Amino acid sequence: MSASDVTLPTNQQVRYGPNSPFDDEERATIEAICARLAASDREEATNLLSAIRQQIVSLEWFGEITAQYPSPLDDQRLGQRRRGLSSLVKSLSRATPANFEFLLPTRTHLGRALVMAEANFYRLLRYVCLDIFENDDGNDLKELAATSLRRCLYIKLIEEVLSDIATGDGIEAQTRSRAVAALAQVWERRVTFRVSDFFPILDAAWNARRRITAIGGTLIGTHEMFELFKAGCDPDFVDFFASSDPSDDEVGAFREFLFGATTEELKAKEKEMEEAGIQSTELIDPIASTDPESATVFYEFFRSRHLQAMSRRLANIPGPKHTAEAYVMMAYLDRLN
Repeated sequence: MSASDVTLPTNQQVRYGPNSPFDDEERATIEAICARLAASDREEATNLLSAIRQQIVSLEWFGEITAQYPSPLDDQRLGQRRRGLSSLVKSLSRATPANFEFLLPTRTHLGRALVMAEANFYRLLRYVCLDIFENDDGNDLKELAATSLRRCLYIKLIEEVLSDIATGDGIEAQTRSRAVAALAQVWERRVTFRVSDFFPILDAAWNARRRITAIGGTLIGTHEMFELFKAGCDPDFVDFFASSDPSDDEVGAFREFLFGATTEELKAKEKEMEEAGIQSTELIDPIASTDPESATVFYEFFRSRHLQAMSRRLANIPGPKHTAEAYVMMAYLDRLN
């Protein structure tokens, strides 16, 4: 591939390379934003269009470089050694959080970086829509850019969930192996992968959670669960914690998902309520208190719960050892043939 394969000519028609990180839908969004930006009379429009052009070229090269490394699904022979999907599953399903990253294929590391580079690119496009297109002129394109940004974010989230399961000490070996096999499919199909196609229960739960605001109340979660259903959450996600005889850790993880607070914080709140003789309290939802389309807010919401759970697991202290998403995904993987 030469640089001319990916440059944006003056008429805004892009020629994408064979290993482009952009699918047809994303290309249409990019070209629509570029066309509207080119027609803008704002002084900064020219510089922004140039920045977009340069990032497209860089991301195209990034996709090309990533494709030069072997697929995690392919068999390879290196001297007397052979490796492929089966050896990858065997190796990673026995890994720990301490060595998991070191055992990943090079293409996986590059693919992860590519997803983050794409996410930053869609942040740029969204800023363009917010700052340059006036009134309602850019609302349609802003939502398209936000949709692409969420796609990148959800890929990163599903990798975190599956990696947590793959390295979970105490989780059944078969479940860990299935998590690695699912990860390999994510790594192989980064450009076309959609969480909504492969793991719709998590996609629906994440979309619903980012649309609601936790209020606290009695800290039972009735309001929050009702709002989740209204926002399109898959009933199976909630039913897993409500009607499947869940463990204390699973219930705790679900409450963290509902309220956006750690188990320790919620227990402290309950103690305050008891001491004050009150039956209701207010919570500050970390998602609702910031820009709901921020590139980091929802990832931080997941990541904070994940790190807290991992610290409990490593220190062997009370409380959920995984996120609500991981508990649901383990049950899903266990049902696979």
